[in-house]
Amino acid sequence: MSPSTRLSPTTSDGLPPDIVFDSGGNAWLKGALETVAAAGFDGPLALAIAAAPTGVVIADPNLPDCPLVFVNPAFTQITGYKPDEILGRNCRFLQGPRSERDTIMALRRAIQKREAIRVELTNYRRNGTRFINELRMSPVFDSAGAMVAFVGIQHDVTARVKAERTALAARRAADRANQEKSDFLAFMSHEIRTPLHGVMGTISLMQDTALDAEQRAYADTAARCARTMLTTVDELLDLSRIEAGKLAIHNDPFNLADPVSQVLDLVAPAAAEKGLALSASIDHQLPARVIGDAKRMQQVLMNLADNAVKFTSRGSVEIRLAALPDGRLGIAVTDTGVGIPPAIRARLFGRFIGQEADSNGRAGAGLGLAICKRLVALMGGQIAVDSTPGKGSTFFFDLPLEAVPESGTPPSRLAPSAEAAFPAAPLANGRILLAEDGKVNQLVAAAILRKAGYTVELARDGAEAVAAAQSSEFDLVLMDVRMPLLDGYAATRQIRELPGRHGRVPIIAMTASAMPGDAERCVEAGMDGHMSKPIDKIALLAAVEAAMNTKPRRVRAVAPVPEPGATVPLLDRETLEELRSAVGPGRLPRLIHVFSEETRARVQRMIASDDPHRIEDEAHTLLAAAGTFGCGALRDAAAALERACRDGDAAARQKLLALMPALVDRTLSLLPGVPVSRGLR
Repeated sequence: MSPSTRLSPTTSDGLPPDIVFDSGGNAWLKGALETVAAAGFDGPLALAIAAAPTGVVIADPNLPDCPLVFVNPAFTQITGYKPDEILGRNCRFLQGPRSERDTIMALRRAIQKREAIRVELTNYRRNGTRFINELRMSPVFDSAGAMVAFVGIQHDVTARVKAERTALAARRAADRANQEKSDFLAFMSHEIRTPLHGVMGTISLMQDTALDAEQRAYADTAARCARTMLTTVDELLDLSRIEAGKLAIHNDPFNLADPVSQVLDLVAPAAAEKGLALSASIDHQLPARVIGDAKRMQQVLMNLADNAVKFTSRGSVEIRLAALPDGRLGIAVTDTGVGIPPAIRARLFGRFIGQEADSNGRAGAGLGLAICKRLVALMGGQIAVDSTPGKGSTFFFDLPLEAVPESGTPPSRLAPSAEAAFPAAPLANGRILLAEDGKVNQLVAAAILRKAGYTVELARDGAEAVAAAQSSEFDLVLMDVRMPLLDGYAATRQIRELPGRHGRVPIIAMTASAMPGDAERCVEAGMDGHMSKPIDKIALLAAVEAAMNTKPRRVRAVAPVPEPGATVPLLDRETLEELRSAVGPGRLPRLIHVFSEETRARVQRMIASDDPHRIEDEAHTLLAAAGTFGCGALRDAAAALERACRDGDAAARQKLLALMPALVDRTLSLLPGVPVSRGLR
C-alpha cells in the first residue's frame, strides 16, 4: 500500500468519509492498520475496525507493560487524547481517583488468565472530565495458539448510566414515599379504629335503652354511619398492607362451599329487603375441598356480591363457580342491575373509582374493587367485568386452587339460610309488586309494607309492571292508575292475558281519583279491588291482607276529595305523626326531603307546560302525595286543578297555577327539616 493510496469504506452507515494515507499527519493510521493486519485483521475488516464509530484499541501483551499499539479515531474522540499521546502507553492512564478498584482488579486478573471480560469503569478524558466506559476486552490468538493481542471495544455509556441511576434514585424515593404512606395509613387506621370501636359500643348500649321513635332513629343512623366508616378504615388498611407487600396469602385446605354460603348469608338481608332472588351454583366437576386462602377469596366475593345487591333494584343476583379448561377455578357474580357505562368500566378497578351512588344514595369510597384486583393478583388470578347499561353486570375472576384428593363433590346449589335472609321477625307470606311512578308514594307504601313483613318489588310504570308480572310470581299487585308509558288500566288488561298464575294474580288499584265511575272502570279492567290515596296504613294493610287471604272482594266506595276551603289546614300534624309511625324510625326525614324536592319540581313543570293533560297528570300525582303527608290545602288545590284541566276550564286552571307556588312554599316550610325557599320560579 503506497503512502498516497486513497481507501474508500465499503459501507457508509456510521463510517467517516474517505480516509487518506500519506507520509504526514495520517501516518499513524497506516501503521495502525498494519498492526491490525498483523493481529489477523486484514483487508476490508482492518479498514472497518479503523473507521468504526465505536472505540477500538489493541494492546500487545508481548511487549513490556502491555502497551496500546492501535487506537481508532473513535477512541480519540471519546477520550480527547491524540494518537501520539496514547500509543505505547498502558491503558491505565485513563484511570483516576474515582475509578472502581474492584473493576480494575478484575481487568488485571482477566489479562493474566488471558480471558475475555466485560466491565463498566469510570475513566477520565484528557480535559479531566469523567465518563463511564463500557469495555469489552478479548484476547487474540494466532494459528499456533500464541496470544498476539488484546482487543478492547469501548463505548461511552455515561448518559445511559446516569439515566439508570436517576431512575433508580427516583424508584427508591417512590418506594420510600409509598412505605411512609402505607405506614401512615396503618397508623391512622389503628388510631381511628380504637375510638371508633368505643363510639360503636356506646351507640349499641344506647340502643338497648328506652328511646322514643325520634331518638332511636338518630341512634340507628349513627350506628349505620359508624359501620360504614369502619368498613372504609378496614379497606384503607388492607390497601396499605397490599401496597407495602405485608399482606400474606395463605394456602390451607377448606370446603369450597363455605365462603360462598357465608357470603350469601351476609348479603341476604339487603337482597330480601329489595325482593331480589339470591342464589349460587357450583360446577359438579369441582372438588369439595381445595387448597387456598378462603378468607381472601370470601373477601373478594363479598365485595362483588354486596355491590351487585346495592346496584340492583329488581331481578336477581347469582354467584357461579365453574371448572375452567386450564384447571383453574372460575367465579362469576351476575346481577340484573343498572349496569356500568363503558367510560366507568375502563377505570373501575382503580383506587377511589366506583359506580355512581345507588337509588338510596349509597356509594363506597371507591376502594373495594381496587382491593379485589390486588387480592386476586396476589392469589395468582385475574379479575374482569362485562356489563350492559340498564341490563346488568357480571364480575368474574379466576384462581389457581389446588384440589384436595378424594374430597368428593360440593353441593350443586346454594341459597341463603332463612335466618340470614330474615333476621328480624318472620316475614308475612307475601310478595307484592308495587306499580307506582311517584317516588314519594313508592317510598311510603314500600316502607309500610316491608315493616309489616311483606317483600316488595317496585315498578315505575305500567310497562315495567307487566314485565315483572310476566317474569316473576307475586301474591298481589298494587297498581297505580295513572302512570307513564302504560296506565294502570291497560297494564292490568295485559297482565290478565298472561297464562297461569301470572295472569290470575290479585290486583288492587291505588288512585287519588274520586270521580263517579272510577271504581267500576277498575273492575272492568280486571282489578280485584280499589283503594284511594293518600295512603292510609291501616286501610292499606287491611286491603293487602284481605286480598291475600280471601277471594277477590267487591269494590268499595271511595270517599270524595273535599273541595278546597279556608278551613282546611296547611299541615295536619297528626297525619304526619301517623306517617312517622307507619314507616318506622329514621325514615320520615328522607321521605319529607324527597316529597319536598319532587313537589317543587312538579309545580315547576306544571307552570311551564301548556298541555292541560300533562298538568292534569301532575296534579293527580301531587294530590296523592300531599294527602299522604297531611298537606290538606295543597291536596285540595291539586284536586281542584285536576278537575279544571279535565273540564277544560282554562281560566280556573290558570288561576290555580298562579296560586300554587306560594301555597307550596307555605306548606313545605311547615314540614320539619325543609329549608326555607326563596320562592318557585
